Amino acid sequence: MRPTLPLLVVLSLFSLPGNAQRLALGLKGGLLASTTHAVRIQTYPVPGATAGIYFPYHAGTRFEIQPEALITLNGSGYQEPDGDRFTARTLYMNFPVSAKLFLGNSFNLQGGVKAGKLLLAYHETAEGNVTMTDRYNAIDFGLTGGLGMDLRSGLDLTVRYYSGMKPILAGDGALFPRNRSVQFTAGYRLMHFREIKAVRKRR
Repeated sequence: MRPTLPLLVVLSLFSLPGNAQRLALGLKGGLLASTTHAVRIQTYPVPGATAGIYFPYHAGTRFEIQPEALITLNGSGYQEPDGDRFTARTLYMNFPVSAKLFLGNSFNLQGGVKAGKLLLAYHETAEGNVTMTDRYNAIDFGLTGGLGMDLRSGLDLTVRYYSGMKPILAGDGALFPRNRSVQFTAGYRLMHFREIKAVRKRR
């Protein structure tokens, strides 16, 4: 999956007759705890943040498809066998696409995929920050799952877990670290479309 796929999804939805009425637009941001799942080295979570835009698309009475474009700061703490510690930080341009199943007027289950383009990577050490971008793979990819509350006021609350499927280090033959994160975000729909409003009222 290429990182541009969610943008292509949005453009294709706009291009189909009548689909513009099914789309909304919102801004979102929040906090996360991220780490990596690796072998032969101990890891621990570190705080991070994410922010960007999202495009809920009404796909049925109780279904939405939601592409997003987010800037995300995450990373992981590492403890080496000799006891030394350092923190790896990564900055990604992420493109999640989630399918949302509404179990009521607001509460929903979410699942999907996420691709990310690495923008920057560095290690925080006792001697200072060391840029490590060239030692990381440029693309990250994985699966997401979570819970959401989409309120009629336009406020959308989400708790989401991400499990990376692709090792993040380039040329690594020992650790195979994969990104993991739990994030809480709050979003607000700046644009509401009439067809979405009408369906929500009938629930």
